[in-house]
Amino acid sequence: MMLKAIFSVRWFARSNRKIFAYTAQAQEDFYKMNIEFPKKSFMYLAGLNKMVNVRKTAKRNYPLLIGCGRHDIPMELAAVEMWKKREPECKTVIFEGAGHCVNMDVPDEFNKMLESFFTEFWIKDL
Repeated sequence: MMLKAIFSVRWFARSNRKIFAYTAQAQEDFYKMNIEFPKKSFMYLAGLNKMVNVRKTAKRNYPLLIGCGRHDIPMELAAVEMWKKREPECKTVIFEGAGHCVNMDVPDEFNKMLESFFTEFWIKDL
């Protein structure tokens, strides 16, 4: 997929908008945003998998919020559940009416969740 994206950013944007975004508006916004990416950026994206899960995590001394959209790909939903089991102290949220790009699909709910999380875990300590 990344190789094809290097040759056609429009193909990448068109092919992935329904995977990453759930609502029609978010899909259109995702498409518009992605056609602006320079082709060079896809070379960097292809190497991101080398950075995932390469280090053991120690006990965190800070709060962790993990979330995704209800309509994200099954692998992502399973990853959230797995992460929750490894990090039982974390807060998890599954956003209804959203795909992978939660902040684009349900921006108000996303912002409210972040505000609530920051208020609960960060601002109280100031």
